[in-house]
Amino acid sequence: MEQFSKEIGRDIALFIEPGRYVVAESGLLVAEAEAVKSTPGYNYVIVNTGLNHNIRPSMYGSYHPIKFIARDGRPPANEKEYVIAGYLCESGDVFTVKSDGTLAPRKFPEIKVGDYMVMGHIGAYSHSMKSEYNSMNLPMSLLINREGSVSIIERRGTLNDIMRRELETVPNRSH
Repeated sequence: MEQFSKEIGRDIALFIEPGRYVVAESGLLVAEAEAVKSTPGYNYVIVNTGLNHNIRPSMYGSYHPIKFIARDGRPPANEKEYVIAGYLCESGDVFTVKSDGTLAPRKFPEIKVGDYMVMGHIGAYSHSMKSEYNSMNLPMSLLINREGSVSIIERRGTLNDIMRRELETVPNRSH
């Protein structure tokens, strides 16, 4: 930097923000399968989260590894391709998409309602980009330390949180 500063005739400072590199693979999003359905083209799993909690797949087709854990402890069996979609009733509320937005089914062992989805690598921007879109609550955030103890670092959102920005309007009667 000293040499470059001399070459251009002014002091240059270099700042690096390593956040994504440090935390991208640290976060998990855990949700529950609320519906499993088949159409002539695809098998769908609808989970109780959506693009409001991780918009990256919808926004630019980012890949996040996804696994499912059987709620009843059954062993994995009967692998099928599924499209994993959110609960917002939006065409873009899909977690298994390509960068051009087209559906990209992935293979999973058979998924049943109540099974848990664990989506990885959401530590970089998903938390900061989450929203209460469509009046859906924000999820709880937990911190799991090296010893395995768990702390709540952000509580789950409530209806009061959503409503706090709403104002009662009173008609202007002066006209």
